[in-house]
Amino acid sequence: MRIFAANKAALAGLAILLIFVFLAAFAPLLTSQDPTAQNIAAAFQTPSSQHWLGTDDLGRDILARIMYGGRYTLLIGLVAVSIATVIGVPLGLISGYLGGLVDTAIQRCTDIMLSFNPFLLALVLVAVFGVGAKSVTIAAGIGVIPQFIRLARGQALTIREDVYVEAAIAFGEKPMAILRRHVLRNSLTPIIVYATLNIGLTILVAAGLGFLGLGVQPPAPEWGTMLGEARAYIFHSSYQMTFPGLAIFLAVLSFNLLGDGLRDAFDPSLRD
Repeated sequence: MRIFAANKAALAGLAILLIFVFLAAFAPLLTSQDPTAQNIAAAFQTPSSQHWLGTDDLGRDILARIMYGGRYTLLIGLVAVSIATVIGVPLGLISGYLGGLVDTAIQRCTDIMLSFNPFLLALVLVAVFGVGAKSVTIAAGIGVIPQFIRLARGQALTIREDVYVEAAIAFGEKPMAILRRHVLRNSLTPIIVYATLNIGLTILVAAGLGFLGLGVQPPAPEWGTMLGEARAYIFHSSYQMTFPGLAIFLAVLSFNLLGDGLRDAFDPSLRD
């Protein structure tokens, strides 16, 4: 914790993330604007004291939509990475520890998935599952599963050669018990760091799908969807794209800074 507290960039990332979480959680108390209510008479208003970030083409308050939209964007990133972790980590640990045909089968499937980048894989999956928040979350999560498989496999390959694992085998512990008690526990640090970094990636994937009209559907105020709706007015009222884009940038940056800070904090070489 001392190393993390001394990392100003990590603290800045944590502060940005906490601000977004606070705005999303307490949006009904912080603004009286309805993020989905249309008021054509108030359309295309530039930022002012009444509408701090202006209004969109349907007269909806952009600040309110960003605040409520944080619920969709942050939750999608968190749940998608949770899906990837729950599926990818066990498969990677089993693959690395058991080896043989099991390792070969899992790694060949992983290679196939890695032939797509996460966004293209998510795009294919959305075409299969359909559009919507649930489909986007599942697609974004599946898109980063192969990275977690490779990370966990690498950890398992290293840890299975350690003395305490050999001692557990000598005492007759079963492979699944060794995986749970020794391999998984000693792999948690890099997994937590990698999961934190990948939340930003899944947010970008979800936002990209929303921008293409394949993500969270209107009138829900998801940030990528807001970008997609505003692209027709990029030259007429660029602020409609600027503020959601800035929100996505800051959210991804916060998770990257936080992940880097956690990696440094967990690095034994930096401890006294």
